[in-house]
Amino acid sequence: MLELITALVLWLFVLIPSFIIAGEVSKKKDDPFIIGVTTQTSFFLLSVGVISLIGNLTQYGFRFSLMYVPKAFFVGLLLSAITAPVAYRLVQNYRPDFLPDSAVKMLLLMLIFAPLGEETLYRGLIEGYLLCHASFWVAIVFTAIIFGLIHIPAFRDAPKGFRTFIVLNAFLMGLVAGYFRAISGSLIPTYTLHSAANLVGMIGWLWLESD
Repeated sequence: MLELITALVLWLFVLIPSFIIAGEVSKKKDDPFIIGVTTQTSFFLLSVGVISLIGNLTQYGFRFSLMYVPKAFFVGLLLSAITAPVAYRLVQNYRPDFLPDSAVKMLLLMLIFAPLGEETLYRGLIEGYLLCHASFWVAIVFTAIIFGLIHIPAFRDAPKGFRTFIVLNAFLMGLVAGYFRAISGSLIPTYTLHSAANLVGMIGWLWLESD
């Protein structure tokens, strides 16, 4: 139990300052792309900073390994493609306010910055800490739970059915990403899986908006 409480404290230690910084940026520039990049960059830098204080980067997933990258890419595409029809049925006319209007900016945010920031925080710092101090599956499942729950405020204005789907889908993706992180010892497969899953979702948003 103490390990889980400590993991939550580490999570909040990165999450709260990141949101404060993004909030200050939004007062000066109300641009979803800039706010998103700021948030994800804060996730990445603060997570790396905390990891450097409590352990070493290699132990927390910063090691080069391409062994599971092709599998992670394929699984990310497959899972997102399987769940996409459900998402499109539930989404109605909703569009998240954090999505940039530009397709190029959306690509940069969803395929590069979001995977780097979120995976470094969740699969790097949080799961990395729990893999060192708790059991294999506790580390994966607990991290996936908080990864799913954080999507509730992000999609607070979404239709209820779609918001529920997003949370459950994020939990599922978190489980799979967490498993790849645990067996590979590297964050590279999780970055890849996250980007692949977001790619399908991004194509879906662009397709819906083109209708």
